[in-house]
Amino acid sequence: MPRFWFFAFCLLFVLSACGQKAPASPFDYNAKVPFDTKIISQTEQSGVTVTELSYAAHDPTFATNMGGRTLATLVSPKGKGSFAGIVHMYGYDIFPTGSPKYLSEAITMASHGAATLLPADYFPLGSLPLGTQADRSLIIGQVIELRRAFDFLLTQPGVDPKRLGYVGQDAGGIYGGVLAGVDKRAKTYVLVAGWPSFAYMIRSYMENSSNQYLAYVQDIDPINFVPHAAPASLFFQFAKNDEMGLTESLANQYYAAASQPKKIEWYDDSHNLLTNPVLTAREAWLIDQLKLAP
Repeated sequence: MPRFWFFAFCLLFVLSACGQKAPASPFDYNAKVPFDTKIISQTEQSGVTVTELSYAAHDPTFATNMGGRTLATLVSPKGKGSFAGIVHMYGYDIFPTGSPKYLSEAITMASHGAATLLPADYFPLGSLPLGTQADRSLIIGQVIELRRAFDFLLTQPGVDPKRLGYVGQDAGGIYGGVLAGVDKRAKTYVLVAGWPSFAYMIRSYMENSSNQYLAYVQDIDPINFVPHAAPASLFFQFAKNDEMGLTESLANQYYAAASQPKKIEWYDDSHNLLTNPVLTAREAWLIDQLKLAP
């Protein structure tokens, strides 16, 4: 082949390769889907506004037993802002009804100038694990719904897009690790009692889950994404007396994989981690990282 045609062929090959799109992420979604927000109730508590609401999920086939909608509680400070924004997952004791576990914490954060959205955990609470590959689509859908929770929070008056944070406990601590590597809008993540793999979470629900389950989820496990959280900061909180099978080894594996800046703390507590030392540390971290009022 003459030299001219050889170089021309190489150039065409390079241009063709550059023009190819990267494979779509499983967590990509249409951010333009209308929220169609429906207010369930609105009350004033401790000087802040607490709104129970629902909005359309990213896909009508997600959360079908809820009509393709996400339940959530929004806790809003008084005034015009500027407010920080926090997505706090593991929001409901019993799905689909029940009071948010962390409502009092959200009210406290509102007193410091943060609006908090507590979306209901659809998987694994609203749709129980099957222990099969069918769970994979629900995991992906839940991650997307958390991205959409940021979208919803940013539609609220006065919320500063440069001061977003995330708090997740149990399942929320796992999803947060994925979210940190996928969605770069949050400035900080607090991951509480989370496992490095969805397989461990499922085993806490289904003791006889198949060993094959790891193969279903290992490419979307948080341990693959939390190394890419930077520049967001990460605060890991773990219990020394965790009764859900979250061992020190697993916790340290999760922490070791995470990008800098990061911090880890251990508490003489159970899996729920709702005692004052935990809450106080979390509050102080968010005040510092999100530049909240003391």
